[in-house]
Amino acid sequence: MVRALCLIRKEPYYRRQAFEKGLQRVGFKLLAHLTPEGPEDWLVIWNRKKGHDEAQADAWEAQGGTVIVAENGYLQKTDKTTYAISVHGHNGSGWFPVGDEDRFTPLGFEVKRWTSVGSEIVIRGQRGIGSTMMASPPLWAEKMAAELRRLALPLPVRVIPHPGNHAPRVAPVQDLRNAASLVIWCSSMGVLALTEGIPVFYTAPRWVCSDAGGAVVTEPNRNESCRMKALRRMSHGQWHFSEIETGEPFARIIARRKEAVW
Repeated sequence: MVRALCLIRKEPYYRRQAFEKGLQRVGFKLLAHLTPEGPEDWLVIWNRKKGHDEAQADAWEAQGGTVIVAENGYLQKTDKTTYAISVHGHNGSGWFPVGDEDRFTPLGFEVKRWTSVGSEIVIRGQRGIGSTMMASPPLWAEKMAAELRRLALPLPVRVIPHPGNHAPRVAPVQDLRNAASLVIWCSSMGVLALTEGIPVFYTAPRWVCSDAGGAVVTEPNRNESCRMKALRRMSHGQWHFSEIETGEPFARIIARRKEAVW
């Protein structure tokens, strides 16, 4: 018997009902309390936040169970419709199965030519939420801005604060309209920037589109093959809530769970 302890928060934003329906569709028995006895026992959580959540996930895996981590989707037209799902960790720190079909095109994002103009270097602020490995350090954006300014680069540096749980002040694409490049810890804004033709630099240990990211701000990665490979792979790590209800993302993980590495 496959069993699951689902700790996703309830509606409207976190789609717990969709997760529960999907898990039940593929045969999981949902329990309010569960001690894992093997990989067939799943703990389903929202992010893997350092502290209690991470400690619980660590203990679950130490006992042989599987941890499924959900978060907001990396690239979506309408907020709170698409959700990232992976084993162990979020935003490149875990694993998800990549299929053969095209999941990127249906997202409806035009992939624009790499920008040859831009009047500023943009840094996306972070909230410091995530696992011990993936949470951004305190004042990461401010320190990064100071470091870049010390380099006396030819372009000014601007920090875009993270909106937190509120709607952004302006649409993210508007914040990027003058960007020559974007610097992130591991923000999903970096995925959007790639579609806008803006080179991205990330400083986190992992990022879901790492194949297309750069490591040095003065050496932008404009490799088209890397960009499309990263975007297509990313699209297999997120699912519309209507797909989650069918159980498809969970069925794929079950079928290829032995391949999981992180």
